[in-house]
Amino acid sequence: MTQSYTAPWRKLALAVLFGLGTNAAAQAQLLNYPPNRATNTLGSYTDLGTTGTDIAITDKNDEISAPQNIGFTFRYNDSDFTQFVLSTNGFIKLGATTVSSPKLTNAIGSPSPADENIIAPISNLDLYGAADQTANPTSYRVATTGTAPNRVCTIQFKNLRDFQTGTGPTATPAQFATMQFQIRLFEGGNAVELVYGTWTATTNTPLGQLAIVGLKGTTPTPDDWVLAVKGSSATPWSTTIFDKPELSGHFVRNTFLPDAGRTYRFVEGPPPPANDAAVQVIYSLGKAPVSSAQVVRAVVRNAGSVALTNVPVTLNVTGANTFTDVKTVPTLASGASTTVSFAAFTPTATGNNTLAVSVPTDAVVTNNGRLYTQVVTGNTFSYANNTPFDPEQTLGFPAVTTGAFVAKFTTLTARTITAVGAGLGDDNTVGRTLYAVVVNASGAVLGRSADYVVRTADINTLKSFPLRTGVATPAGDFYVGLVQTAAPTGGVEYFPMATYAELPVRRGTFFTIAPFTAAGGMMEEAGAGLVLEAQISTVQGTSEALNRAIAMYPNPSTGLVKLDVRGANAKGSLQVSVTNMLGQTVHTAVLKDNFTNEVNLSSLANGMYLLKVQTGSDYTTRQLSITK
Repeated sequence: MTQSYTAPWRKLALAVLFGLGTNAAAQAQLLNYPPNRATNTLGSYTDLGTTGTDIAITDKNDEISAPQNIGFTFRYNDSDFTQFVLSTNGFIKLGATTVSSPKLTNAIGSPSPADENIIAPISNLDLYGAADQTANPTSYRVATTGTAPNRVCTIQFKNLRDFQTGTGPTATPAQFATMQFQIRLFEGGNAVELVYGTWTATTNTPLGQLAIVGLKGTTPTPDDWVLAVKGSSATPWSTTIFDKPELSGHFVRNTFLPDAGRTYRFVEGPPPPANDAAVQVIYSLGKAPVSSAQVVRAVVRNAGSVALTNVPVTLNVTGANTFTDVKTVPTLASGASTTVSFAAFTPTATGNNTLAVSVPTDAVVTNNGRLYTQVVTGNTFSYANNTPFDPEQTLGFPAVTTGAFVAKFTTLTARTITAVGAGLGDDNTVGRTLYAVVVNASGAVLGRSADYVVRTADINTLKSFPLRTGVATPAGDFYVGLVQTAAPTGGVEYFPMATYAELPVRRGTFFTIAPFTAAGGMMEEAGAGLVLEAQISTVQGTSEALNRAIAMYPNPSTGLVKLDVRGANAKGSLQVSVTNMLGQTVHTAVLKDNFTNEVNLSSLANGMYLLKVQTGSDYTTRQLSITK
């Protein structure tokens, strides 16, 4: 991995592992093995025995074989192959050219032509020979059986095991004592099967590991591969599904072994249609402050076989707010993608918006549009909305490192940042110390929260970290983050930072700083969307006198809030309303002028709220943190 953090047993974005990004000018051959035609079945596993030819491997560790014959012409990804090379780490590459590395993460992550046309039954684990070579000799073998035009080439990996990952208390111990699996290539129809035999487990502590299972074509773009996805290591192999790369891989551990004969089958689909424009992803704020202008973007891809011209792309916002804009893509080559930026729109009401981006109906109607739910709040910037995050989709730094995860936001008006929200995950985070920061574009600290020791109740929740002092930021970009402190000597790695699914991940938005020092130094995190929020203070209203007349304390509060009103000169009754981060009103009351009013909010959950005091058409708002 090239990133500044490691997470050997948590669920990382595959884009992190493979270095995926967005390249509007890129043109890709689309791998013609669609996920919806792949199947997961229980068949049979037949050991080759002495059938076929032994593949000469000397030390069975990080080795790539010489070219081996398939025995017939196998057509894959619109190319004809008669040979393959084998990596002892559990995959083959079709053709006679070697790969740049025996590790699949490097092979898929590199744009080098040497890393094309990969078939991977179980990779991203560091594999080598079984411990007892007398009882369980490790071998690699190829055999071609049957008669033309229906021959089958079987490539067998026998008696492998996995290495321990890491050293000391941060190590993930080896999970499998023996592993058997095969690749089957079918002459008639060009199908591919990944077939698993009998595996045996080690007695080591069960810990999930991310394996890569599936097919890759000629480029590292998402449309050029299909993966077998098992989103949790604590589920049987029968639950595996198939998809393009997302925030999930094929997770394995020693308590859930493949049942002998488990077969993943991939078959070719029809050729791509001529005209097929696809909306891949919508980039917007998941939570947006009311009265704050924003620009929604979308990635559009030409999944057809011919160039497209003058493609209209429409944004339609409905719900609490409404807005429509249309942009035209002048030209888009086959396999290319582009990012469309719509005109800015400003939500004026709190509540939920539905963002719909669409292209005209064409040969494939199922990819002509995307929907996204945006929450308009009183005071929150976030790229994630309120969709629950998966607790296994978390990132962390090595145990000895103090590092920060950072998100960049943009405001068109001056703001005061009063708190940072962060999605927390991983049970190992309990008892560890975290804190939130506001940093500048270089990563230097402008403000921070107090240190916080994570409790069990914080895991898989959005935790608010009030800043010691609010940080004023002018119009433009600003940066907020979560700092993960180094574990104590001998402590295990932990992975506190929750992520959300977005592929491709928007660029120039998420960053890491490691090690985290006063000097800063940010590196872009292009593989995962981070669940980070900037919570702002808004003091606004039509009456400056009303702004000055009201004092609120304590803040943060345990639930009993004082509102000292002096000289408001109310045009009627003074009314107070409290809304949560969803824009829902959760409390109302009437206040007296020239009086210290007490508002009891002790029934509300911990979190950030917007308190609004209004008389007639005049109003003012305050941000309130409830921490019990």
